[in-house]
Amino acid sequence: MSERRTLHPVYILFGLLNTVKGFLPFIVIALLRGTEWIELHWYWIAGAVTLAAVILVFSFLDWKRFGFWLEEDRIIIRRGLLFRDEKTIYYGRIHSVNVEQPLIQRLLGVAQVKIETPGGNKKADGILPALSVAEANNIQFVLRKQASTKLQPDEEKQNGTEHINAVEGVPAIKIQGKPIAAVPEAKAEQNGASFHLNPGQLLQAAATSMNYGLVAAFMAGLYSFADDFIEALLPDHFFENVVEDSVSLMPGYVFVISIALFGIGFAWFLSIALYVLKYSGFSVKRGGKQISVSYGLLEKKTFVFDPKNVQAVIVKEGLLRQATGYAEIQLQIISSDKKEQLMLHPFVRRADVSKVLANFVPQLRLPANADLTGAPKRALLYYIRIELLLTVAASAALIVWLKTFGLFSLTLVLLVFWWRICCYRAAGVKLADGQLTLRKRLISRTTCLIRRPQIVTMRVNRSLGQQRKKLLTLSVHAMGSPYDYRVACLDHADVEPIWQWYSRNRNHN
Repeated sequence: MSERRTLHPVYILFGLLNTVKGFLPFIVIALLRGTEWIELHWYWIAGAVTLAAVILVFSFLDWKRFGFWLEEDRIIIRRGLLFRDEKTIYYGRIHSVNVEQPLIQRLLGVAQVKIETPGGNKKADGILPALSVAEANNIQFVLRKQASTKLQPDEEKQNGTEHINAVEGVPAIKIQGKPIAAVPEAKAEQNGASFHLNPGQLLQAAATSMNYGLVAAFMAGLYSFADDFIEALLPDHFFENVVEDSVSLMPGYVFVISIALFGIGFAWFLSIALYVLKYSGFSVKRGGKQISVSYGLLEKKTFVFDPKNVQAVIVKEGLLRQATGYAEIQLQIISSDKKEQLMLHPFVRRADVSKVLANFVPQLRLPANADLTGAPKRALLYYIRIELLLTVAASAALIVWLKTFGLFSLTLVLLVFWWRICCYRAAGVKLADGQLTLRKRLISRTTCLIRRPQIVTMRVNRSLGQQRKKLLTLSVHAMGSPYDYRVACLDHADVEPIWQWYSRNRNHN
């Protein structure tokens, strides 16, 4: 077995910091309410000190028991105090190796390495939670190098890598007693394609993303964290009194419209701020067989993976971006975070998407919009009927409630009708050169590119009415994704060749 490697000693503080983080809301509330810490009884202070000491002792023992080994064909991670936990991950099954700096790691100046494989759990298959940044990058390079190719002793001697140390101050990683050098990032990537998102592009991308899902997740987390703060700081029935006073100063419909506009504007500005924090410093580099994606201001993340492990490419065009001719490119890869695709380019001209894919994911190509086969005219009714009926019913209720002012709700009927027409026009499918292209719209127009080996399941659905009109809904599922890529109400004649291609011709690529 190769030499045992350990985590950074700062890992001993993780248990204590996580405990303090859990008690942080109560500490802040106590401070805001003016608790006199001097008046605390000695046994409270002694108890807190004893608890901190116990946590530090257990964290120290956990650090001492945590070790990992880089073997010739696998990495072994061993930890545990009362119960021993040992994981063995073969290099050939590694899909991506990510270096991340969550807030605690960033404050302490260390990083964590996450190893992803097919079928991994929600916390990744292997995690090294505390390494120096230089050592984390070194291990990331070595794992990806071992996963993509096997080094031969003669090749190592010819390349002069036996006694080269990649990062100053970091000992060379040995596999079976042989040092493996991780060349500096600049040298490793100097011949590959790369790009960096400058501040102007980042701000444009943030302003046009309209990522309200990111805002909703942030607000939910903030509310769960700050609920006690709000109750402690604000008077009783504060929000009820604000609503009553506002309604007394303006008509009810004006108040509702004002709240709606304020909410949309606030969410938009908040989405810009969150987008900038998340994707600040965004850069992508390709060196040889590896792609490196880095981004993050408060929490820095670096993903390194082989483009052959990309399961699907998703090209998204929001309303603002489509109007200005821009899009974003996301990749579906094997990851413990299955609900989020990896961003390849946050802000690219639609006309340049094919060029970006050729540089980084050459096995997939974006066809021209005119080459996709859309939904037939007889499918239009199925795209608009349910949403339009619900909107008409809501509009009628508003007219009854608000009388004359409720007539403004008829504009909502027109908007929904226009939206569903856009969804119908966006639907499209194309099968060519072993690649399936699916395009649809909910709010953003989304185009999915996937090859047959990456399709885990394919489904064809239809209702009785759709069956009579020879309409089929096609959906495919890629490995590592919790979602189906789905296009509704396509012509039976257009879906049948795709079904035959997937279910019959298994050897087709």
